[in-house]
Amino acid sequence: MLTPLIASLAAFVSVGAAILWMGGVRRPSAEARLAALASGAVPSPSEEASFSDRVMSPLFGGLVRFLMGLLPHSLVERTSQQLITAGRPLTTQAFFTIVFVMGGLLPFSIVVFSLMGSDGSLSTQALIAALVLCALGVVLPFGLLRRRIRARRSAIWKSLPDAFDMITISVEAGLGLDAALRQVAEKFSGPLSDEIKYALRQIGMGRGRREALEELAERGDVKELVTFVHAIIQAETLGTSLGRVLRAQSMSIRIQRRQRAEEISRKAPVKMAFPLVLFMMPTFFIITLGPMFIRLAGYLGN
Repeated sequence: MLTPLIASLAAFVSVGAAILWMGGVRRPSAEARLAALASGAVPSPSEEASFSDRVMSPLFGGLVRFLMGLLPHSLVERTSQQLITAGRPLTTQAFFTIVFVMGGLLPFSIVVFSLMGSDGSLSTQALIAALVLCALGVVLPFGLLRRRIRARRSAIWKSLPDAFDMITISVEAGLGLDAALRQVAEKFSGPLSDEIKYALRQIGMGRGRREALEELAERGDVKELVTFVHAIIQAETLGTSLGRVLRAQSMSIRIQRRQRAEEISRKAPVKMAFPLVLFMMPTFFIITLGPMFIRLAGYLGN
């Protein structure tokens, strides 16, 4: 059983890395290509189109697209939206390439090597291991994606109060909304700054400000950011004072942040009860009652 497992792991690592490399994971993002074009570094067709781009990527890309076509359309759309919320670490096709490789290649290689090492008979252990690894290979990428989304939402939420204060101060000092957002993008770093830079780039390319801000809120997927964007859009639509609206939103987010901290602090004793009872109480009883039981056992023995 150990030999097929080691061989299948080696096959999984080698073939999986090759497929991911050929499937487009290593390609530069659209922003990187735009930056290269802006700097004047335009690659020649011979340099841009390598063998993997001309032959291997279309081959594996077509296979992955065919397998994606067999999946429910709602699953593909939801995964695409989750990848956008996670900061676009991979394309949808590259992500499903990872899912198909981890969920199919490793279990299949275990079955093949098990059949080769046992004269055509598949053992129950190999079959169970293949099914378990297939389930893990499908579930693990989605779990890591959800974890990245939670971490990114938390980073955006933590940076909102300071960013809102910067926007409010800039607007009250006489800057426009775009200039105030640019100040946040230049002074801060993190997911929120990256999304604001992306929105400003869209506005500079001719996209409407309202649409760019709505997409910014959709990509961030944080309730406070959505409320902030809707307040800005409403203030611009109704012609109310933008500085007053921004200051109200800044105060509101700080109140919500304090309330969230109080909520977390109130939940802490409940979360500590389980490890306290499971780990500390047995040790406490052993230390306090252990000598008594030892002495009692000595008395009864005599």
